[in-house]
Amino acid sequence: MKRPPCLMRIRINNRRRNINLWLPLFIILPIIFILLLILTPIILVAAAVLWYSGWGRPLLMAVPTALGCLCALRGLEVDFKHNGERVYISIK
Repeated sequence: MKRPPCLMRIRINNRRRNINLWLPLFIILPIIFILLLILTPIILVAAAVLWYSGWGRPLLMAVPTALGCLCALRGLEVDFKHNGERVYISIK
């Protein structure tokens, strides 16, 4: 079972400033899960209403797909360099 990421690091370097941020994602994840619990009844009702039009099943599958994408972010590193400026994002 995959685990969601716990920490995101953002580093921005340019000629004037150097910014280095460490964002603890484990603080944000409980908020996301609480929102998911609140929205679950709404999603179920909407899926039941839209089932015969063909949109019910994709709506139900959107939640596990979104959580899978969130867990897949673990280990992502993005590094942009352009004209002496650099943006580095790491999710662990």
